[in-house]
Amino acid sequence: MTFFASAPAPARTSATPSPARGQFRCTALANVPLCRDHFRLVLGVPAFPPTEPGVFIQVTCHAPDKITAAREDHPLPWRDDALLQLAPDAADPLVTRQAFLRRPFSLAGRRDTAAEVELDVIHRVVGVGTDYLSRLSVGDPVDILGPLGNRFTLPPPGATAILVGGGVGIPPMLYLAEVLARAGRAGVAFCGALSRDLLPLSIIDDDRPPDPESFAPRPNIAEFATRHIPSVITTDDGSYGFRGFVTQALERFLDGGGVVESRGGGVKRVASSVPPSTIYTCGPEPMMKRVAGIAAARGLECQVAVERAMACGMGTCQSCCIRVRKPDPSKPPLPGKDWCYRLACTDGPIFRGADLLW
Repeated sequence: MTFFASAPAPARTSATPSPARGQFRCTALANVPLCRDHFRLVLGVPAFPPTEPGVFIQVTCHAPDKITAAREDHPLPWRDDALLQLAPDAADPLVTRQAFLRRPFSLAGRRDTAAEVELDVIHRVVGVGTDYLSRLSVGDPVDILGPLGNRFTLPPPGATAILVGGGVGIPPMLYLAEVLARAGRAGVAFCGALSRDLLPLSIIDDDRPPDPESFAPRPNIAEFATRHIPSVITTDDGSYGFRGFVTQALERFLDGGGVVESRGGGVKRVASSVPPSTIYTCGPEPMMKRVAGIAAARGLECQVAVERAMACGMGTCQSCCIRVRKPDPSKPPLPGKDWCYRLACTDGPIFRGADLLW
C-alpha cells in the first residue's frame, strides 16, 4: 500500500450542500454502548437523500409523538393552555427537564439495504438530550432533519488521506474511511481520547502491550482495519497506545517520513520527501486548530469539520457563526475587511483549515 502521494494535491474546497433534504421519521434499529459514555445509534428510514462524509443530521431528542398528538387532538388555533389542559402527556416537556432543540450529529456511516436506509449516529452522553438518546430501545421512533451541510472532498487518485479524529469527532472519520475504501484511496487514521474507556472504537490485536512512545500506524482498530487503513490510537493518560495528544503523534508521523506497522508486526519506513496530500479532522476545537497549524506549516491541504451549537441546522437561527478569511477583501460581506462570518450549518461544516480564523 502506498502511503505518500507523488505530488502535492492542489487546493480544494468542499462541495456545496445538496438541496435534497427533509424531515424524516426513523426507527431505532440498534442502540449499542461502545465504551463508557458513547453509543452507536442505528436509525432505519424507508428512504433518505444521498449523503457523503461530512454531512450531518439534526436529531429530535424527545419522544416525537407527544407534541404532534396534542396538536392533532386540539383543532387550530391551539394554545399553550389548551396543551396543558387537554394533553397532559404532551405537557411533559414544559414541566420536566427535556431537550427542546434538536442536536446535530455527523453521520458515522450509511448502508442502503433492499428494505431501508440505515444511518449510524455515534454520540456521547453529556446532557439531557444525549441521555435521552442513550435510553432509546429498538423500535422507538426518532425524528430527524437532513442531510444538512456540505461534505469532505476526497483526495485525488494516488494520494493519501490522513484522518484525525478526537473523541466525538471520530464518527465522521469512520464514514470517510468507508468511502475512501470504496474509491480505492489510501489512508491513515489517528484517533485520540482522554483514556481508553472513552474510545468509541473496536480495538483488535489487543494481546500486545501498548508502546506509549510508538506512533507507527498499525491495524488495531477494526472499523479502519477492515478498510485497509492503519491507525494510531492516542490517550492523554497513556492507558492505551501513544501517550499524549493525537496532534503529537501526527507530527511525529509526518516528520518521521512515515512509519507503518504491518499485520505481521514488522515495522517499515516509507520514506518520501512529499508528505500525504490531505488531512481531514474533526474533534475539540483546540485539537482542530493545532491540526490545521500542523498542515499549514508543512504545506498540506486540510479540511476541518467544525463543531458549533446549532438550533436549526438550516441557516435560520444564525447561532453557529464562525470567522473565515475572505478571498477578496473589497467584496461584501464587510467590504474592506479581510474576514467575514460564515455559518457552520450551511456554509460548512467542512471548511479549509487555511480559511478559518480561530
